[in-house]
Amino acid sequence: MPSFEIKGRGKDTGRKRNRIYTASNELEAKQLAENDGTQVEEIIELPPELPTDKQLNYAKDLGITIPTNATKDDLSEIISVKVNKDKPSTERHKSFARIYGIEFNDYIGKKALFNRIQTALIISGREQELLSWFTFRVYRELINGIDNAPIDNPNDPIIQEIATELASDEKIVKSVRRYEGKELIWFGEWTSSDGYVHTGGSNRTAAYKQVSSMLKQRVNFPAPARNQNRRNASESKGCLFVIVIALAISVGIIFSAAWLGEIFA
Repeated sequence: MPSFEIKGRGKDTGRKRNRIYTASNELEAKQLAENDGTQVEEIIELPPELPTDKQLNYAKDLGITIPTNATKDDLSEIISVKVNKDKPSTERHKSFARIYGIEFNDYIGKKALFNRIQTALIISGREQELLSWFTFRVYRELINGIDNAPIDNPNDPIIQEIATELASDEKIVKSVRRYEGKELIWFGEWTSSDGYVHTGGSNRTAAYKQVSSMLKQRVNFPAPARNQNRRNASESKGCLFVIVIALAISVGIIFSAAWLGEIFA
């Protein structure tokens, strides 16, 4: 995201000001300065900082292919994705961040983006937005993350309705604030196809239970919940284990009988 040097005067003091703002464009930078009490006189877009030699060498050591014209901030995000075993955020994820006015660059990872959203929304005064984001993430969990879901963003009327009802509930707000942003990608615990156990946000908190209950009362879900699928998978594995043990015991009994028969024959 570009940086802008803004020259002007303080609206109240009349004193000269020279400050730098990071924004998507010149208009947004001007708005930030005005909100900061500056009477804008001149805006200069600053050239992006180039990657440092230390960054470049570290990226090469990690086996990273450095994009052409990558800035210092770009390469920092690319390195973070690699080191933190993150994956690049999609345009859909970035659209959620834009709803809440979150700053990011094109190379930010998914976990990093979710952390940034959560960090911005847990501050006092943004309870409505915090609850809308959390409610939307619980919804995504309950529909098993399917594509083309009826509700596709946190501004949906049903999501906003639930957020409005819960934003004044201190117990629920405190519960949501305890989550890390990356924990809102998925909830609960599950095992991937490579055998790795993943742990997401808790689905036993007061916030999760309340929000999921309200969603189930107001939304018709087109697919079984992800947690149920995980549970069924675990149960299937458990049943298979029992069958294998039973077969092993049966075979053992047969061989034992044959052995005893030879001894006492």
